[in-house]
Amino acid sequence: MTAADLRLPLRRIPDFRKLWVSNALGDVGAAFASLALSVTAVVALHAGAFEVAVITALGNGAYLFLGVPAGVWADRIPAKRLLVTADLARFFAIGSVPVAYLAHTLTVPHLMVAAAVTSAANVVFEVAHTTALPPVVGRDRVAHASAALQGADSTVNVVGPGIAGWLIALTSGPIAFIVTAVMHLGSSISAALISTPRTQVQASAHPPFWSSLRTGVTFVFRTPLQRTFVLAAATINFGAGFIAASYALFALRTLRLSAGEYGVILAIGAVGGILASLVAMRVRRAIGEIRTQLICYALIPVAFAPAPLAQHLPVPPAVSMTVAEFLLNLIIVVAAISSAGVYPRITPAALFGRATAARRTITMGVLPLGTLLGGVLGGSIGYAPTLWVGTGVIACSVLVLATSPIIGWRDLPTDLNLPD
Repeated sequence: MTAADLRLPLRRIPDFRKLWVSNALGDVGAAFASLALSVTAVVALHAGAFEVAVITALGNGAYLFLGVPAGVWADRIPAKRLLVTADLARFFAIGSVPVAYLAHTLTVPHLMVAAAVTSAANVVFEVAHTTALPPVVGRDRVAHASAALQGADSTVNVVGPGIAGWLIALTSGPIAFIVTAVMHLGSSISAALISTPRTQVQASAHPPFWSSLRTGVTFVFRTPLQRTFVLAAATINFGAGFIAASYALFALRTLRLSAGEYGVILAIGAVGGILASLVAMRVRRAIGEIRTQLICYALIPVAFAPAPLAQHLPVPPAVSMTVAEFLLNLIIVVAAISSAGVYPRITPAALFGRATAARRTITMGVLPLGTLLGGVLGGSIGYAPTLWVGTGVIACSVLVLATSPIIGWRDLPTDLNLPD
């Protein structure tokens, strides 16, 4: 990054554009894989509830083991190297699925291995792209750049499965993996073209690995705002795990929707995420960045309710599922964009990678636990009741927020902003 780049809008900084493209392509690929894994298991391999739950859990399980260590690595290893390595790992893992499918050798264990490898690479990639920002845009613009990346992340994470749904409707789950692999290859190429050198830090300046690991976790839990939102998000994701274990099975088997219909529902629902990306900043300014998140968290279980009620409402089940998807995507993206830029303002630059990894380890690490429990419940009490259990768990996040001092906040208090 040159001195002239500091005066340019973010979109005109060449290396930021490359980082943004790499991030967007990588997220699209990850979102495609998340949906295609479960649909392929159900439709192509006729997997049971527990097998689908295991695949889904492995697809998120790496956060439990690699989340915090990845933050330490990101503070020590050049982000560009981590980004390229993670993308190539995802390319080969995902690319192996359509090859095995076309060779008629695809199995459920193969999908499990692909999910596990992809999950590990996702963790490294997500943490690395946050540590790539300071040298690319300058410390004083990390918050703005984080908001730009987070906005793209949030929209892609919601819209990606919808686009994958269209692909599945037009082709098949395994074939959709070809597009996913190409996305990851493109992401690795874009990351490899980043030219901004990382500021070198002497190895002696780094504290011991385990000490660094503890520092990130301790910082998050000692910061009231971060602790509150991390616990609330973890509660939501734990409930989401129950839902993830049974959602595709509920749609494809209980409601007897076809894979194509299921894909169309996700695609139409994704429009809610696109709409949210257009109005989120206006909502944030009108209501406040903290208050917007509080309201959105409270509305998530309400928005999802039409899905498990699909069999009982006086409209076709596909309509109920679509409404739930649309509202859920709208709310989640508004909340995520509203929170973008808050964490960089309350986290020291030297701790940014470790704190980010600690938050993601906690919030995403509970997802596979909920998924495994949801898989057991889905096979015993049924898919619809399991969806209600997940919805109830998500509703408990309101209690976390209601007992926190931030419940009355509109925006982040100015005294909590750290100097650049």
